Amino acid sequence: MAWTPPTKLTVIVSFICVVLGLILLIELIWGVMGFYSVLPVLTFLEPNLSSYDVWLVIGLFLMFFAWFLMILGVRVKGL
Repeated sequence: MAWTPPTKLTVIVSFICVVLGLILLIELIWGVMGFYSVLPVLTFLEPNLSSYDVWLVIGLFLMFFAWFLMILGVRVKGL
């Protein structure tokens, strides 16, 4: 399969998702920056998930989305 360089928009959006995901995950796991208390409480009507778990899933989704977008940008021509 041919390799094509991703467009600038794909790289920028992917980089922003990686940065936001890393900041969120680093803050949730190690509490380095101290803004976890500023994040709103999210439960999504699921009694088994705490707000910490929901934010962790959001951070993991951002990391996955950035990876997936970069893979699509490399594999699909013009993306």
